[in-house]
Amino acid sequence: MSDADELAAALAALGVEYRANLAPRLDALEALAAALAGGQGDAEDLRTLRRGLHTIAGSAKTFGLPAVTDAARAGEAFLDPWRDTVKPQGAAEWAELDRLLAALRAAAQSA
Repeated sequence: MSDADELAAALAALGVEYRANLAPRLDALEALAAALAGGQGDAEDLRTLRRGLHTIAGSAKTFGLPAVTDAARAGEAFLDPWRDTVKPQGAAEWAELDRLLAALRAAAQSA
């Protein structure tokens, strides 16, 4: 097996592992969003949620998942106005975040 073949095989294995770990990461982000929407959590939890979306946005494209990248970026961008505050306050904002997280999950499942 050539070095190029070994590299391709290693990258393919990393892609499989990335996809397998994506669902639990999304579960954690959805749970964090639900806790925040329910009045629990603080500004650090909101930053953790945004950072998780940012990380997925950056890594998904590396593994050939541009729809996941786009969906994660949309969620991250939605949270940008609350970077320096505790969290969105209105039910409409939380409903929109739920919609964006559902779109991210759908993109991940179709990948």
